[in-house]
Amino acid sequence: NRLSRFTADISNQDVAVAGSEVAILDFENLGVTQHNGGAIHFGPDGKLYVGVGDNNVPANSQSVANRLGKILRINSDGTIPPDNPTSFPNVAATPTGLNTAIWAVGLRNPYTFNFQPGTGRIYINDVGEGSWEEVNNGTAGANYGWSTCEGSCGTAGMTNPVYQYTSSIPEDCAIAGGAFYNPPNVMFPASYVGKYF
Repeated sequence: NRLSRFTADISNQDVAVAGSEVAILDFENLGVTQHNGGAIHFGPDGKLYVGVGDNNVPANSQSVANRLGKILRINSDGTIPPDNPTSFPNVAATPTGLNTAIWAVGLRNPYTFNFQPGTGRIYINDVGEGSWEEVNNGTAGANYGWSTCEGSCGTAGMTNPVYQYTSSIPEDCAIAGGAFYNPPNVMFPASYVGKYF
């Protein structure tokens, strides 16, 4: 359970140079084979953002004693920026050591997210368990509620999704991706510019 960097072969960039793996970040050992990995993107601040699922252990998402069920923010070499959040709503503890990579908590399976070009806005897609699929506005230090709640939450301090839909209609549809439409050359109606699909 590791985030690594590889060097591409100059003659064939679909192939990594043998022995070029550099381990950037080792994660917790996994207990199950679901809700583990996620998307990685460099943000406009030059930091690497990493979506990590809860490893199918809902309590992981509300604990800063592990990096599961979170969005992490690190430097490209795996070191941790000193300006990451140190507190999260409804979480009593403060992250320490490697857990200071935590940028946001309370996610179940945030395996896709995207930054809007030009604004830096981040939308995090979170797969629900049985009720709601979510699109969350990414904010440093936010708690998105899982496993206290799924979808909009009435608990003070929890950040509600900007959009949610039931996962049971149409038949068991999970949120699988999303992208902002902000191209250099607009090919679709102008009303689509800046929208999240």
